[in-house]
Amino acid sequence: AYAVKEKLAVSAYSSSWVNNTLSPAAYGYLVAYHSFADASFLAALLKAKFKVRFAEKEFSFNGKQFAKGTIIVLKKGNEDRLQQFVDLASAHHASVTEVSGGFVESGFDFGSEKVHLIKKPGVILLTGKGVNANAAGEVWHLFDQQLDYPVTLINAEDVDAGDLKNADVLILPDGNYKFLQNKDAGAAIKNWVQQGGKIIAFDNAAAQIARADWGFKSKKEDDDKKKDDKKDDKDAYADIKRYENRERDWIGNNIPGAIYKVELDNSHPLAFGYGSTYFTLKMSDEIYEFMKGGWNVGVIKKESQAAGFVGNRLQEKIKDGTVIGVQPLGSGSIVFFADDPIFRNFWENGKLMLANAVFLVNQ
Repeated sequence: AYAVKEKLAVSAYSSSWVNNTLSPAAYGYLVAYHSFADASFLAALLKAKFKVRFAEKEFSFNGKQFAKGTIIVLKKGNEDRLQQFVDLASAHHASVTEVSGGFVESGFDFGSEKVHLIKKPGVILLTGKGVNANAAGEVWHLFDQQLDYPVTLINAEDVDAGDLKNADVLILPDGNYKFLQNKDAGAAIKNWVQQGGKIIAFDNAAAQIARADWGFKSKKEDDDKKKDDKKDDKDAYADIKRYENRERDWIGNNIPGAIYKVELDNSHPLAFGYGSTYFTLKMSDEIYEFMKGGWNVGVIKKESQAAGFVGNRLQEKIKDGTVIGVQPLGSGSIVFFADDPIFRNFWENGKLMLANAVFLVNQ
């Protein structure tokens, strides 16, 4: 259980059941996108080989406002499966609006460059030696049991660029990856990203990529260096500690679990479906420098701890940095999470964001 500092707004529960009365003869359909259930519907459409698009900007149609991230399924290109769409929408209780044409009242029309076609991604998940089994298992379970979307499992020690020829997304759960420590193997994977691939990295996997200098950098590297320089200048004996104080010293550098408020750039597809804030479960002090050439989608500023315990020596470190980001790399990108967005599959808050990373980023 966690105590929180902020007052939480509480409202009565309302069912998400949607009773759609849809015609397979419509020009197209607009699907609300603001929850993991909506992402599951998107996964079902892609799995069934529908041509699906999403809106990068808000728009209005027939007097109704639609948010960025709205899913668009047009009759053109899907002529032979419109009844299947109606059936899937009913099965997923999706909130669907029929449209009679491709022109909107405000915003960008459906043929605009601000409306993106979603390519069905081929997804690979690394497992095996060096990979945190719980972290890999939770991702596998999410795809297999919740998204119902195919994912290929490959042993992390065996992966090479040849395995990725038909893949679009490579997921690196928390772990220690040898190929990121090997110059040639790492360069081959990096080249795959530059050619249009996408890596999604959590926890220590993201930290390893940061150390490999692929475009984003761990904030604590500079902080630790400054502290070391300061220690050398002021106290040459600072590392000498008393045995009786060992528990106190350990607690000061420990973070068994704390919830931090993250400010989101919800204009980026990674954060579609979210408001201006997100809550991350931090199990480490990992945080990254603000990127100039990338997208700082989720940042922690000062006094962002909402609940849990953080050792006093770590509190100053976990602020003014990026915890969720997208680093463009050639034609591809690296999506990184300083923390596990779906920790043990109970951290519901991050499931939609992981789905966004797979389906929407870099489309």
